Amino acid sequence: MQPISIQKNAIFLADSHHHCLYNNVLDDFLLHLLQTPKRQIFLLGDIFDFLVGKVPKSIADNQKTLEILQKLSLKHEIYYFEGNHDFLLQNLHYFQNIHYYPLKNQPACFLLNDQKAYLAHGDIFLNWHYRCYINFIRNPFTLTFLNLFNAFLYPKILHHLQKKQKIKYNYSKDFIKTRIQKYKETLFTSSPFYIIEGHFHLGQIKQISSIHYIGLPLFTCKKTYFIVEFDNYSLSFKPKEF
Repeated sequence: MQPISIQKNAIFLADSHHHCLYNNVLDDFLLHLLQTPKRQIFLLGDIFDFLVGKVPKSIADNQKTLEILQKLSLKHEIYYFEGNHDFLLQNLHYFQNIHYYPLKNQPACFLLNDQKAYLAHGDIFLNWHYRCYINFIRNPFTLTFLNLFNAFLYPKILHHLQKKQKIKYNYSKDFIKTRIQKYKETLFTSSPFYIIEGHFHLGQIKQISSIHYIGLPLFTCKKTYFIVEFDNYSLSFKPKEF
């Protein structure tokens, strides 16, 4: 099957970490997009700070935003990549018209500027500790336990996540080089390609040899996203602020 082509004016956004109780920038941005011409919108994970398809309270808390997202999907072409804060959403009726990519289907291959582009939230190709963690939080028994003790555990989780909003992530200067190498080793390719991912809150674009790396910024603080534009007759990524 031919990969989908990423078009001019496509929007890329990640890590808005939205929650109606303490971080509500996302609603205004989605409402703004409702007024724009039809385009591709790529939401690369952690769009919500805590939204789990098997936790009804998280869905109720985010209902207003989910309704806006549903309206947006009737006008625009939306591609939603689940993250480590928002997952198991594919069966929600709000996502009926959204192309949804669970963790197991990441990275997903697209075409950008006639080259392959691999898109993911970013929490892939990491160490075994992290793999154990993401399997644990998706485990049906874990989610059942959370729902059983919802009144006590749910506020604790939100409090913890709200505190994490203030944490800054620092990576070594070789971090992007390491990420590129992980993709090359896993995909068994050295051909020119793009990597587009969030999760690490980088807000950086680098080219190393023939590989273009786009690390999406933290939308929740910077209110920055990337848009695909034509620049000197070739496609490029431009940062924009909302």
